[in-house]
Amino acid sequence: MKKFIKLKQKTRIAGSFGLLFMFFIVLGLYSTQGIESITHSFRSMYEDRLIPEMDVSVTLARLYENRVNLENHITSTDSSERKMYESKIQRNNRNIDSLIRKIGATYLVPEEKQDLKFFSEALQKYRNEETDMIAKSRLGDTQDALQHLTHEGDIVFQNALKPLTKLSVDQKLVGEELFRESLEIARKQKILAYSITFGAVVTGLILAFALTFASVDVD
Repeated sequence: MKKFIKLKQKTRIAGSFGLLFMFFIVLGLYSTQGIESITHSFRSMYEDRLIPEMDVSVTLARLYENRVNLENHITSTDSSERKMYESKIQRNNRNIDSLIRKIGATYLVPEEKQDLKFFSEALQKYRNEETDMIAKSRLGDTQDALQHLTHEGDIVFQNALKPLTKLSVDQKLVGEELFRESLEIARKQKILAYSITFGAVVTGLILAFALTFASVDVD
């Protein structure tokens, strides 16, 4: 009879601690999901924030390069040099268009989408001005083209830069927020992992003690 009671006690103890271990397993799976979430956050931060931010910087650099190329085109008196500058402008414009498509294909919050839209529209207006100035330069109307470059052309150029600069700032702010969220998730997962480890160790010790106590033959 005592053996039956002790067996029953052991079964209950084992069952109770088995449920506890199942609970720890569930917590472990939850922790794994948290780690996957962190991985996704950092991947998104790299692919949708860091790379586009670098692409925006390259786009800005290409715009300024074209500004210099256009001025050199207008002030040059050599037709071969003018063709060379036109070629550089066209190459940079293709590069800018490619970068815009690349940035647009990444994940953008509504404000970033708006920035990119405004930049595309302002860029098209500047391209029209750029085409007109090149046409005047080809005809040898240097003074008119140069005046256009430093007045109306400059206003349109600055208008194109504003939304692109704002996009760069917004990219950075959203990236910083995503980074903070990732760090918070990592902190919570670290606490959870420590809790699981500590709980499993304590549970194992209590289980060993309980089974040992239950096996003692009480008169």
